[in-house]
Amino acid sequence: MEYARAELSNGESIQNVAGFIQKIEESTSCVENENYILAYRGEPKIYPSPCRPGLFRWGKLAENEYFEKNLFNIMRQNNLTSDKNYLENAIDAQHGEFLSRLLDVSYNCLIALYFAVTPYYKIAEEEYDREDGAVYVFYIDEIFSPAAGNIRENYGKIVNRSCGWMQEEIFHKNHKFIDHIKLNPRIIAQQGAFILFQGDDPEPLPLCMYRMVHIPANAKKRIRNELKQFFNIHTGSIYPEISNLVNDITNRSKFLNSKPFTLRNELALVVARLVRELDFYLENALSAKSEGNETDICCTLTQAERTIDSYRRGLIHMTESLKNDLELQKDMNWAFEQFNREILLFTCKLEECDIGRIDAAGLLIPETKKGNGKENA
Repeated sequence: MEYARAELSNGESIQNVAGFIQKIEESTSCVENENYILAYRGEPKIYPSPCRPGLFRWGKLAENEYFEKNLFNIMRQNNLTSDKNYLENAIDAQHGEFLSRLLDVSYNCLIALYFAVTPYYKIAEEEYDREDGAVYVFYIDEIFSPAAGNIRENYGKIVNRSCGWMQEEIFHKNHKFIDHIKLNPRIIAQQGAFILFQGDDPEPLPLCMYRMVHIPANAKKRIRNELKQFFNIHTGSIYPEISNLVNDITNRSKFLNSKPFTLRNELALVVARLVRELDFYLENALSAKSEGNETDICCTLTQAERTIDSYRRGLIHMTESLKNDLELQKDMNWAFEQFNREILLFTCKLEECDIGRIDAAGLLIPETKKGNGKENA
């Protein structure tokens, strides 16, 4: 049920670029566009675990937790990147065919469509023509500038492993959207941006963050030809003109997160992500209610409880790690209060809409847990 709600098309109606654009229009009509920036990613196959950065596919971090730092230092000594900061090193690595924890996305849905119908350029174009592809539509409510100190510091602490609390699983949920940067021609060509996965294991992107448009195998060749003929999008010439950037940059600036990199601000991001996930489940439950589908309502509320519990456990585990730091415990107590408030608010909304109930009492963080981190979670 859950994954079906994340999919916009089963591919039956998409046979050309026009059909794809129609599906994209449907995907944007279901959200308030002024509240989100749209980004896209194309994949030439339907993977069991879609939208996963390359670093996590080969187990390199399991072999050596300093793999990224070692890679970047070797790249620096060979003049394959600068020594400015590890974030720019990661971007260079990503587009130099090295592994990274960044996921490529594009602001151009047709560029994403190109990648959904065309495999990596070293592979024959027709290699995956017998397999369905997909375009993922992302709804981004907050962006980070690659030129800002907060995300650079964030990335540096991940690579250096110099911030103990950043290793907590709760912060793996903070997928961060890093804005476009004209660092190399390939990024310019793809109108690219990135999603940062913070943990050693890739926390899946929440379903509230994206929808999938299914691209059928039998349409791939025609779509490739149309992209080349009508839009000049093909392997040799996907270079956009650098013009009319003022409106685009002005619009994105209102989403820019410029807050300092602190525990309180990271916890605020966690709470914001929780709120967004709860809104997603509420919307799904309301939709199921309108259809009279009691089974889907039960499934949605069960999944909501599991999601809430994962946040609860992460926060409680976090306070145990910080039990000897009274200053940081103040931030944790603040996070507990915000967490409990949002759970109670979610429960009230369910009751007001006469949808059903969740085990709010069992999901709240008791007052006795604050400041001591003692619970057998």
